[in-house]
Amino acid sequence: MPAIWLSAGEASGDRHAAALVQALQKLRPGLRFAGLGGPLMRKAGVEIIYDPTPISTVGFLESLRASPLLRRVLQRLGALLEQAPPALAVLVDFPGFNLRLAEMLHERQVPAVYYFPPTAWLWGAGRAQQVARTTLAVLSVLPPEVPVYEQAGARVIPVGHPVVDYVSSAPGREEARARLGIPPDAPCFALLPGSRRQEIDELLSPLLQAAALIRERLPGSHFLLPAAPSLDHEDLAGRVRRESPALVRVLPGEEWVYTVLRASDLALAASGTVTLEAACLGTPMIVIYRTSFSTYLIGRRWLHLRLIALPNLLAGREIVPELLQNQVTAENIAGLATELYLDPERRRRMQSELAAVRAGLGAPGAVERAARAVLSVLDAGPGR
Repeated sequence: MPAIWLSAGEASGDRHAAALVQALQKLRPGLRFAGLGGPLMRKAGVEIIYDPTPISTVGFLESLRASPLLRRVLQRLGALLEQAPPALAVLVDFPGFNLRLAEMLHERQVPAVYYFPPTAWLWGAGRAQQVARTTLAVLSVLPPEVPVYEQAGARVIPVGHPVVDYVSSAPGREEARARLGIPPDAPCFALLPGSRRQEIDELLSPLLQAAALIRERLPGSHFLLPAAPSLDHEDLAGRVRRESPALVRVLPGEEWVYTVLRASDLALAASGTVTLEAACLGTPMIVIYRTSFSTYLIGRRWLHLRLIALPNLLAGREIVPELLQNQVTAENIAGLATELYLDPERRRRMQSELAAVRAGLGAPGAVERAARAVLSVLDAGPGR
């Protein structure tokens, strides 16, 4: 029987869960792990029951299309729970699935903790109350989560955001450029179209077209695209070659993303965790977001969000520019990127504001703190 089940359904969750497993293995060798996750969790030693990362989606209606398959996965997990329940389950992000899994675990009296809980500070108290009712602890990674979950009655353990740990190994700018073969003074742009196939379909083409326009305006520019581990590297590289021959260099993201961000003057990034990574590395950015029109309207109506990018949400104001929906065009991206590159003072101000966001993410050691919190719940047993 695995001591710990984990459930992560997206590339970022796969990364966070894999890092957590590695920390748990150091603190307590011999623990066994199984669950839902992707290639990084498998590499870390988790027995993968099902990998949902290839079908992870952005948006309400897109999630509905994947729900029949995920319902079957949930049924399979229910059967496994009856046969051999784990001592503890760790749910990592992926709220559309993990909230339902939390209910199932609660019904079967399997203790659970939620790491990277739903963003109830944006969605409202309903999700926080559900998490508080069905789990033993919330491992909080963002400051705004704490009061919302505490008010809902959850036991909240602030651990900080692990991105602070992840980026600590990044090289300095000069070393990064040397590794990549980029001259010290050449314009350099990171293209970050996302980790989901849906994001690639929406954002890759306008980014590649924007790169061509930027090269015309800023001759000698370099463009680097670190591919997310959830994507097929060769497939993505082939598509880039077809759409943008000899212009954009595709690299394995797991190995190169922080080197690319450190080397770049500006990141052109899909909304998501990578924007926090860029913030921690002090890389100025433009955040782009485009999904189906119906999903966008539903999200605006339900969430009443003025901002999309995580650095802006945490700052409470726009500190990095956002291009949303029909604003995501090659001309808009290239125009704004060129304007920012030619205005180093504006980029310095952005870096100063990003440093304040980084300071709010907590001290280094978040992954180990999360692992120790998991072990404390495991050792305490099923009671609160």
